[in-house]
Amino acid sequence: MQFLVGFAVVGSVPTPVGVHGILSLWVAARRREIAIRTVVGANPGEIHKLNFGEGFKLTAGGVFGGLAAARVLSSVLRSFLFEVEPTDPVAFIGVGLLFTIVALSACWAPTRRAAKVDALEALRYE
Repeated sequence: MQFLVGFAVVGSVPTPVGVHGILSLWVAARRREIAIRTVVGANPGEIHKLNFGEGFKLTAGGVFGGLAAARVLSSVLRSFLFEVEPTDPVAFIGVGLLFTIVALSACWAPTRRAAKVDALEALRYE
């Protein structure tokens, strides 16, 4: 059982790293657009909302895809589960919420960096 928990932890570590990397790349690629939005009048709250929206779309797709795959593969994993039904809704909801919280917390740094973009410097850069 500890062996499976170890694999689960090691398999879960890339989640926040991947979300952070993808959102950082997205912010870097759209730096000019964010600068233009700031010049036109967008406040930092709107920039946060834009970036968290992108992070949430990415997270929701991953969580729903993972839950669907877990539902399909639950019959295969039935022999590994102890005292838990393969279709236990509490486990599915708990894992989905856990990964959503972890992934959205990984979105915080790129979102904060995007809100601090200096519009004149970003527009002058290109």
